[in-house]
Amino acid sequence: MTDQECIRRVLAEFIQLRDDKRFAEWIELFTEDGTFEYGSHHLVGRSAIRENVEALLRNDRGKHLCVNSIIDVSGDTASVSSDFLKVNPIDDGSGATGYGIGTMGRYEDQFVRQGGEWKIAKRTVHIMSPTDGP
Repeated sequence: MTDQECIRRVLAEFIQLRDDKRFAEWIELFTEDGTFEYGSHHLVGRSAIRENVEALLRNDRGKHLCVNSIIDVSGDTASVSSDFLKVNPIDDGSGATGYGIGTMGRYEDQFVRQGGEWKIAKRTVHIMSPTDGP
């Protein structure tokens, strides 16, 4: 597989493992000293990241989608920009079933190759507001 294909696989694993709450496997996608930033949270290291995200998503029934990834590889590092969408089950009391958009935004990632595998060194989540422009 090319570097880009390997990184796309990590992006897909990130979403699937997290949504499936397989946090022990999910956290291995980060470097030991990886960082994860969203909102006012700045988490450093696998332990802090896992603890926060596991608590955040403990009862979550939504699904994340990661699309439109632009991957720029330079040796053993890569910069990746991906759009994301989170859908949540509709629960408005009407009896309707399905999913509605919960949030969307962009992931900005820094990857590094360690031991022949691509790992996330830094992920920054930018959540869009309905009032944000294009």
